[in-house]
Amino acid sequence: MKSLLRLSLLLLLAAVLVQGMPTSSRGRCLCITAGAPAIHPKYIAKFEIYGQSSSCQKIEVIVTLKGSGQRKCLNSKSKQASRLIQKFLKRSN
Repeated sequence: MKSLLRLSLLLLLAAVLVQGMPTSSRGRCLCITAGAPAIHPKYIAKFEIYGQSSSCQKIEVIVTLKGSGQRKCLNSKSKQASRLIQKFLKRSN
């Protein structure tokens, strides 16, 4: 009887933990700070744009630098980020 009670309690606890897990595969925002206002285009290998989601309420623009492969966040409200977003939208259509 005690083992049945323990098993029931364990299943109930597992159900509560599973319900509290986030559904987004991305998780929280990738950019912790506002990001750089601009990065010289000759250093940019590629750029990625992440839209708003349930886990992050802002648009994120992340560039990968040539050579080092380092990823940096761009301020999504900067002129350069706005141009990259427009370029991305044109490429998508």
